[in-house]
Amino acid sequence: MIWRRFRMIQLDIESWALNRAHHIVLNEGLNLAKAAQDLDRQRSRSLVYELRKVIAAAILEAHAASFAGGAPQSLQSDS
Repeated sequence: MIWRRFRMIQLDIESWALNRAHHIVLNEGLNLAKAAQDLDRQRSRSLVYELRKVIAAAILEAHAASFAGGAPQSLQSDS
């Protein structure tokens, strides 16, 4: 019973992580690629900073959820 609950939480977190990574790449990653393609160094630097913030926030959210024993907050609100 405990193993089944653990596996469900693990699958929820894995699913959340894949969805979150997909979202990050589609939004911030594509913007960064376009800025780099346009050789816009200032915008590229700004977008790299934003990308770092989004990734760090996702890691912190997943880490906090692992201590709480549940799914990350954004996963709970998506359901």
